[in-house]
Amino acid sequence: MQNSRVVGINIILLVILASCSTSASPTPALQSMHTQPQTSPPSVTLTAVTSPAWVARLTAAVNTAPLLSGNLVIVPTADGVIHAVRAETGEIAWVYSGGSKVWDASVNADEARVCAGAEGKQVFCLDAKTGSLLWTVTLELEVQSRIALTSNRLFAPTTHAGSSLENDFSGQAVLVALDASNGQIIWQAPTENYILRRPVVNDNIVITGGAYQLPDKSPGEIATRVYAFNLEDGSLLWKYESNDGLLRWVESSGDVVTFSAATEIVYALGLKDGQLLWQSNPGYWMQFPVMQDGRIFFGSGDEIFRALHASTGREAWLRKINIASLNQIGRPVIRDNAIWFNSVTGEIYALDINSGERLAYINTGRSSRVGGTMNDAYYFMGDPDGSLYAYAIQ
Repeated sequence: MQNSRVVGINIILLVILASCSTSASPTPALQSMHTQPQTSPPSVTLTAVTSPAWVARLTAAVNTAPLLSGNLVIVPTADGVIHAVRAETGEIAWVYSGGSKVWDASVNADEARVCAGAEGKQVFCLDAKTGSLLWTVTLELEVQSRIALTSNRLFAPTTHAGSSLENDFSGQAVLVALDASNGQIIWQAPTENYILRRPVVNDNIVITGGAYQLPDKSPGEIATRVYAFNLEDGSLLWKYESNDGLLRWVESSGDVVTFSAATEIVYALGLKDGQLLWQSNPGYWMQFPVMQDGRIFFGSGDEIFRALHASTGREAWLRKINIASLNQIGRPVIRDNAIWFNSVTGEIYALDINSGERLAYINTGRSSRVGGTMNDAYYFMGDPDGSLYAYAIQ
């Protein structure tokens, strides 16, 4: 039993820290149309500063991307503390530690609330401006992955496996819909997965997924299952299965759902019916994407940043970003006509969203385990030493 727990925990850690892993390379069902990677033509440099505008010292490592809530940068740290930092100055506005350790990967925020899961199967929301506790509720399972928020609801993905847990590969994780104003449970949707990851909401549909134990296989030999639920009542609309290991991410925009798991193959499904539209294998490990305007954008381990058409999987453009280590990490941020991201070695890039042309490059000299976020003035990036940096972008 102890070996099973170790195997499960190792799988989860390897996937979460996949920027340091190597993936398999199965043959894609649909071969993308390859274009020659663009090299480095003269770029329009918005800024090339290497010194931050300000630095905020936090209580522990930043292992999850910062979030924006109005004029505050919300930063969970590895010690289970949530920090709110003033975006213009780096001043600490408030700090929340609570009575239980906050699962840093679960935190999400909007203009009004900061919500998270905490040890002891708790889910809670804070007032985003003050950090005061609005409500807390205790569920039947832990919530360790990113919560999804809408204007009036919160969607919590539960798990039977994860940090500080006894892994139960036969357990059934549940997606829980809560009233965002008071934490009252609206519906619960059980699944056949033992773990659920970060949900996304699109057109009255909530999509999530995770992994399930393969029948008659050793503990830890797992496959991917993605679910789509009706937002109003939690009824199951469709599910999709693949033998790709633990789900890493799921995204949705327009009428397409995309996901990838341990094999790093990108799958695209129809939003309404879950039917496979295409699949593509970049050939290297890949990082978390963002979708907008019918395209999906992501970096991969060959130092190429890609834009694919979400309806077909064909390449819209490629950009070789010319760094010496690990390419993009975290989720890119789209602002106006530029897509921004940072690397594990601290370079910050901005590419034109339509052509891939490089618009900006900032060499920070800092390392980072996760991606950043931004407002109109700064790109915000945390580091393993527990600091948050703001770099001017104009």
